[in-house]
Amino acid sequence: MKQIIKKIFSALGLEITRSKKQLNSKRTKNLKLYHTKTGNYHLPADAHNDCIANTIIANDIFEKEIVDWASKYIKPNTVVLDIGANFGQMSMLFSDMVGETGKVHSFEADSWVYEILNKNIKANNKTGKIIPHFGAVYNVDNKTLIFPEQNFEEFGTYGSYGIDFKAKEGREVKTITIDSLNIEGPISFVKIDTQGCDLQVMQGLVRTIKKNKMPILFEYEYLFEDRFDMCFQDYVDFVQSINYKFHKVINGENFLIIPRTEK
Repeated sequence: MKQIIKKIFSALGLEITRSKKQLNSKRTKNLKLYHTKTGNYHLPADAHNDCIANTIIANDIFEKEIVDWASKYIKPNTVVLDIGANFGQMSMLFSDMVGETGKVHSFEADSWVYEILNKNIKANNKTGKIIPHFGAVYNVDNKTLIFPEQNFEEFGTYGSYGIDFKAKEGREVKTITIDSLNIEGPISFVKIDTQGCDLQVMQGLVRTIKKNKMPILFEYEYLFEDRFDMCFQDYVDFVQSINYKFHKVINGENFLIIPRTEK
């Protein structure tokens, strides 16, 4: 989704250009607190072209269609997993849907964004309601992977960067699997957006899926197919292997899967 606007412009023969200031921005520790209609958010002051941050600042919901679909399945007093939580807007919105005793477990693999996520949880008085986890959600535990340093030259959005399986340099991050956490449920919904790693995430929560049979919404970004040797057929095979089916495609790259009806 973070590339859809750019693709639309390209299809029309137009290009989105960024200023020299935007292209030369480097990751910093500069934050600014914004009070918005969806909550209070500390957001980076260096990513001038960050579509997620700019949407929040504009008092809108980033990828609102996903939030709307999630609201159809999230039940009061249940647990939601937000895997690839970024600055935490969806986690905040999900936390309002799960009721008084419900919880949202939010996962983030970017160490700096994780710090921001924690600040935003506190800024919205959601400590204990939203439980943050730092690590790269994957299909094996305790493996060291690399998260690149953002330079905003390839992407202008923090959330467009993810684990780079081929990188040799960057920030090291350990992997975790959802199954290893033994999260107490019931889990009513899972949202996954990890920039090319969504299949590995699902492979690491098979036991959790079998126990809860919850709807899952994952992203498949065609942009990363060549870079990470991704193939959508692998996702199709996995969905069939857990006895799920494709229910809805949202914005062309987000896929909602649900359990097949037992006969």
